[in-house]
Amino acid sequence: MPRATRGDVFWRNALEIIRLSDKYRCTGILILTGNEIAVEPWLLAHAMAANSEFLEPLVAVNPVYMHPFTTARMIGSLGLAYKRRVYLNLVTGTSLSHLQALGDGIAHDERYARLLEYTTIVTELLSGQPLSYEGKYYSTKGLQLLPALPKELHPRYLVAGQSAAAVQIAEQVGAVNIQMLGPTLDSRPGAAKAIHFGVTCRASETEAWSSARQRFPEDKVGQFVLDESMKNTDSEWKRRLQVATTQESTALPGFWMMPFRNFQADCPFFVGDHDRTAEMFAGLVRSGIRTFVLDVPLSEEDFEHTAAAFQLTARLLNG
Repeated sequence: MPRATRGDVFWRNALEIIRLSDKYRCTGILILTGNEIAVEPWLLAHAMAANSEFLEPLVAVNPVYMHPFTTARMIGSLGLAYKRRVYLNLVTGTSLSHLQALGDGIAHDERYARLLEYTTIVTELLSGQPLSYEGKYYSTKGLQLLPALPKELHPRYLVAGQSAAAVQIAEQVGAVNIQMLGPTLDSRPGAAKAIHFGVTCRASETEAWSSARQRFPEDKVGQFVLDESMKNTDSEWKRRLQVATTQESTALPGFWMMPFRNFQADCPFFVGDHDRTAEMFAGLVRSGIRTFVLDVPLSEEDFEHTAAAFQLTARLLNG
């Protein structure tokens, strides 16, 4: 979902992205969480289910913001009301200053240990059976969520992170690990089956780069803000992206870090024409990637061209 500090602008943008994502048959939309997000993620998940025919919400969930019982109840409510599966993007990070403001002083790897307990409780509660659980971070005694959610609507999990702790918890809870597009146009080493990046493609390379640079012009102030923000995070993926900004000269054609460098996007971008974009998509699929989490397209034109590239990808893979 697009970010905006004004709630009315954020909401209007979100509804438009829901409409376009449904029109172009996307599977779902990632809904971010954090202190700076203008609208509660679960309200957006409800809006997505209510205003679309196909979309399934991918809701970012961080234990620091919500008790596992409440998360399980949100999942159950959406499943029972709309017969839609909810996907959870399990995260632990936010800026260090936000963690301090929330009174959460748990260290980086410990936050993943807490996330494991959190996910275990959510999963067990959706079965409808009473749950007694004694962990380091959570304790329940006969806690029960009714009615039980049908098994076919139980959530699927994704874990966003590139640290060893993130990869480990993904394995423990059977989640799909999301990593970032690398300078060689592939995922990071490991068992990642999902990849996150942005795409700007057009009928020609020239048009694609013109559109990309118009959308993400160089911004020295944004670059300064990014450098300052690095002092306020312990996120391994963000540090790896910063390193990638220095490797761009050796990256394969189409890999572009300027949106991240300018503090305008949280991921790398691929820029190219339909054919090269389709070849890149197909290469990722052949390498085992099954989930693409793309940065929010700016306009319907972006949706149209990205859809065209995916149609070409299908022909490449089936040809």
